[in-house]
Amino acid sequence: MSMGSAHDKSMDTQTPAPAIDQFAHITLPVDDLAQAESFYVELLGARLLRKIDREAFLRFVPGRAHEADADNSPLHLELRFVDTPELHLFLQRGRPKRTPAPHPHIAMSVDADQLDTFVERLRRAGVPLDGPRRLGPPGHASVYFADPFGNMLELATVGYTGHVLMGPPDVSKLGW
Repeated sequence: MSMGSAHDKSMDTQTPAPAIDQFAHITLPVDDLAQAESFYVELLGARLLRKIDREAFLRFVPGRAHEADADNSPLHLELRFVDTPELHLFLQRGRPKRTPAPHPHIAMSVDADQLDTFVERLRRAGVPLDGPRRLGPPGHASVYFADPFGNMLELATVGYTGHVLMGPPDVSKLGW
């Protein structure tokens, strides 16, 4: 299979690729670790695995304060939802606030009977959202929202019996 680029000449297509077992982690940029922890752990229910804040980072690598203070920082939170790859939220200072694009986004599965409860929880927290929407087969429902840093998220379910809008999300509603 050719990918149509200058890289084709260097690709090893004669031997099979080693197996990839799973995604180890996914990263998202955030501009405030405390706000990210509040949003992802307290509101969405993720479990905090590790917090590599400035103090922890400098404890491990004391001579690298310049990295901790850089816009592209190694400081981050490591989270996990129940049976998912880890989600690493990296501190990236100076990012412009923006309305999220529909893609890329992270879709998280929820039970159909819990979707409305989750939507109400997000609304009470003041999170702009769009949906439930149906893009798939009957019973499919998705609710789209962004975190406070402009990362697009989706709650997705199958077997939903409530009212749904048809078609793709209106991301113009999702900016903070």
